[in-house]
Amino acid sequence: MAEHKISVIAPSEPDLALIEDRLAGLDYDLDVNLCASVGETIEAVRGADVIIDILVPMPTEVIEGIDTARAIVTGSHGFDRIDHEAATRKRVMVVNSAGFCTEEVSNHTIMFLLACAKSLVNLDKKVRAGGWRTDAMPELPPIYGQTVGIVGLGNIGRATARKAHAFGLNVISYDPYVPSWIPKEYRVEMVGSLGELASRSDYVCILVPLNGETRGLIGESFFEAMKPTGYFINTCRGPTVDEAALVRALEGGRIAGAGLDVFEQEPPAPDNPLFSMENVMLTPHSAGTSTASSPASLIRVGEETARILRGTWPMSLVNPEVRSLIESRPPARV
Repeated sequence: MAEHKISVIAPSEPDLALIEDRLAGLDYDLDVNLCASVGETIEAVRGADVIIDILVPMPTEVIEGIDTARAIVTGSHGFDRIDHEAATRKRVMVVNSAGFCTEEVSNHTIMFLLACAKSLVNLDKKVRAGGWRTDAMPELPPIYGQTVGIVGLGNIGRATARKAHAFGLNVISYDPYVPSWIPKEYRVEMVGSLGELASRSDYVCILVPLNGETRGLIGESFFEAMKPTGYFINTCRGPTVDEAALVRALEGGRIAGAGLDVFEQEPPAPDNPLFSMENVMLTPHSAGTSTASSPASLIRVGEETARILRGTWPMSLVNPEVRSLIESRPPARV
């Protein structure tokens, strides 16, 4: 019998080669479980030392079914499909792959910002329809000297700030949890409230994880505080925003437009009113996707799993409060 048992839960057959490359030297059995229901997932997590979750929901019922696992490791940046609070109560670490798509998501965010400022989609349509500069042109701001407000100054927020400076933008941020040295390093002015960020920003980018605190974080009052010339960009998770309030703000001309990679419901319903708005750009939750990010995700999963099985703490712990509940850790083995 192997020293460790790893249970992989996935909706379809995964390619685990890059993960197993990082597990070289460890004595383990790896079971792959294709899960299409909560019941199947509960069965799959039992008896494992580490659970590798590849896009399978893990609600409270599944977490309560965990008996021996020390950790759940996911290849995604987001962890909202895993009840991490229930995992903490069960003394189970939840580990994500933060950082694997930081550059991609921040690039996508900046792409939306530039495309909004330059009315890219509408000007493209104008040219294709035979229009030219003799027709009425939209008002195009200069970008440089304007202000981008970043909600959440984590890895992706910092990368976005770094790139925004290159375009001459002023950067402000709201994040009550960020250490004081980070804004100084990234030349970001911190503001005291979401309302202040909304009122001062020409572009708002929300870049926070989805959890109990951030669900519905941006709503009616935020959009009312924004400039009528302001643009709203969401490349994190749809439910961080009250989508109905966003639609009302766009329909009422309270904001100039939006760039959205995520939605409250995914995929969105065909009759979603955002689809018919010419001042809204939409992408299919693809901000983190590239030929580099997908393998990087699998590599990170393998590395984190190896750390856990060797008795060391993972690099990206979603629920750090669980540390105080785990009485001791075995010594690291090399």
